[in-house]
Order: sequence, then structure tokens, then C-alpha cells
Amino acid sequence: MAGHNDKHHHEPGVVTGKMIVQDLLQVCPQAEAIFKKHLGERVFCIPAMKTEAIEFVAAMNDYHEYILVAELNEICKIAPEKVGHF
Repeated sequence: MAGHNDKHHHEPGVVTGKMIVQDLLQVCPQAEAIFKKHLGERVFCIPAMKTEAIEFVAAMNDYHEYILVAELNEICKIAPEKVGHF
């Protein structure tokens, strides 16, 4: 795809798109500001949004997951104990 940069999909860090938002917020509360910055102040008005994976929340908001993950990795240095729903 023209103009597409795959390096964004492979950024190193502890945060991945498979992580559940709520689990990440427990170990990195400042991540909430990143979600609100990119997805809007009302992103968590629907409580279920916190129980979904970052990749799902990004898709539901018509946003690129890799942009969120890259910025989250700049501030979150500890990963949640589990990744994903199971």
C-alpha cells in the first residue's frame, strides 16, 4: 500500500494490541490520557470499552492500533500479567 510504513507494526515494547484496556490501566494509569487523546474524551463512556483489547477499541473508533500502541509504549513500562481475554 502506497505510503504505508510497516515499521509501526513492529515497535518494541511491553504493550501490544492484544492487551485488554482495563488490564493495562491497572499497571499504567497514565495510559488513560493516551486513549482519550487519540480516541476522544468520551472513549470510556461505554464501560465495555475497558474490557476489550486495544486492537478492538481502536477498530471500533476507526483508528490505527499501531499509533496507540506506539505511544502507550512510550509511557507504559510494565506489562499486565495477562494478555487478552484468556
